[in-house]
Amino acid sequence: MINPPIPSRFFVLCVLLASCAVPNSGPVDEIDPNDIPFDLSSPETSAPATTTSVVLTSPLTGSTFEQADLYFVDGSSLERVRLEIPSPTDLQGVFMALVAGLPDPAHTNVKTLLPVDFAAVIDVEGGVANVNAKRVYLDSIKPNEQRLAIAQIVLTLTSQPGIGQVTFSVGGKAIGVPRGRGDIAGAGTPVTFDDYKMLIAK
Repeated sequence: MINPPIPSRFFVLCVLLASCAVPNSGPVDEIDPNDIPFDLSSPETSAPATTTSVVLTSPLTGSTFEQADLYFVDGSSLERVRLEIPSPTDLQGVFMALVAGLPDPAHTNVKTLLPVDFAAVIDVEGGVANVNAKRVYLDSIKPNEQRLAIAQIVLTLTSQPGIGQVTFSVGGKAIGVPRGRGDIAGAGTPVTFDDYKMLIAK
């Protein structure tokens, strides 16, 4: 059987590959760093790491503080802020710091939408945090801001160790809450970080 002729372009490609290969033996010529183009010798050739949020101290008083990631509203999106809150940094303490907001005048464009008198007990079972409020606080928040307010709570609580989902209730009765996309999660339906991550500032 006669093999079909090999295109000449194949030979050209082989020659090019051979010329680019690293030799197995022989002397190695060191290139002067000044002759390397396009800053290829720079120690950072990939995208820089994400900048850590500035550390602020919560307005809540305490003898010792620990750091926790909380989410606050900036316009129509949310921003992560690493905040020092009174120790121990359990979920109840994190929630209280979220309601208290940021110290003024730091981050003048970043705020909390949660009412200052928002009182809730945070219970945890199997990685699910339930926010059990004493009354319907969402009614005191503007309808177009309720989604951001819920996002603040969910993103903050699920950023704490061991918490993957959040449910909401009032006086022990499960309620539904708006998700980040604008739809409503049914009463007692757990919501997650992923349900609101599209609202985080890029």
